[in-house]
Amino acid sequence: MTNIGNLPDHVMLDILSLIPMNELILSCRLVCSRWRDLVDLPIFWRSKYRHKNENLKKTKEFYVFSHLERNLIKNPCGEEGLDFWETQTSPRGQWKTKEMSEADSSKLQKWDFLQRHFYVKDDAIPYQEVNKCFAAYGRLCVKSQLITLKDEGYWDELMDEGRPTIVVKDWFYGVLGRRYQLSVKLLSADFTVIREYCSKGRYTCYSEDEEWREVSHTFHNFPPGVRHIFFQHQSQNLNWQESGLLMRIAKLFRIARCMKTDRRMRITKSSVTIGPFSLDKTMYYKDGRDLSSCSFIYYRGIQCPCRGNYLHW
Repeated sequence: MTNIGNLPDHVMLDILSLIPMNELILSCRLVCSRWRDLVDLPIFWRSKYRHKNENLKKTKEFYVFSHLERNLIKNPCGEEGLDFWETQTSPRGQWKTKEMSEADSSKLQKWDFLQRHFYVKDDAIPYQEVNKCFAAYGRLCVKSQLITLKDEGYWDELMDEGRPTIVVKDWFYGVLGRRYQLSVKLLSADFTVIREYCSKGRYTCYSEDEEWREVSHTFHNFPPGVRHIFFQHQSQNLNWQESGLLMRIAKLFRIARCMKTDRRMRITKSSVTIGPFSLDKTMYYKDGRDLSSCSFIYYRGIQCPCRGNYLHW
């Protein structure tokens, strides 16, 4: 005898699309692994999103962005060599991958890039394995990726109406005599620049105090039309003509000592995430937030999809 478990996926999706959203998340997802996988399909939520219901609009956006959110940078730590990266270097420049020390790896694993973990305690966030990094050799080393949002499941209507927050993060190990620079562009379908961020000369290493540093930027309230994200970072030697003669001599001696140990600027754990948190305009402030209310009802001990980021009724 045929039962509901024998129905093909496309028929099951048609049936599930008729169920109210709260029941889909709080009940249907918990039936079995097959139902959970069907409910979480981006194509399913794309169809559900287009069912106009202003009372559930923000709830839909939050759920969709939360489930789509992941690191859009491919090969962020060099585990796959230089795959997925476009590189440009000076004639003697070169990008290489290096193993991370145990101490460095332990430190970077404590920092997470997902926006939905913003309010979660550190001990509740799973560690990120960071075992490798990119090392820049030579005067100028540039590395970039172009992200096409439609290929990652973010359809045009969702980006234009959802007004998400785009967060870019990167980690670099500063070395005396080198400058790190991050450049990110939000591009339209014809690659016109809609918004742009460039760190310029902000991260310049003038001292011997070397450490891992995080670089981040958040795009809020950008206009409609974003279809691509261009991510680029680079390492280059300082222009010593900008410094006085005595300062230049002193720094050059220190750089020479650094070069003997073959220490190069290293970069790892690059990330680009698209999250729903622009829906809560007050979250931009780190202290004294007045969080918006979550429109899901918390009951039966089931964790809300907002993961505690919003107050419940």
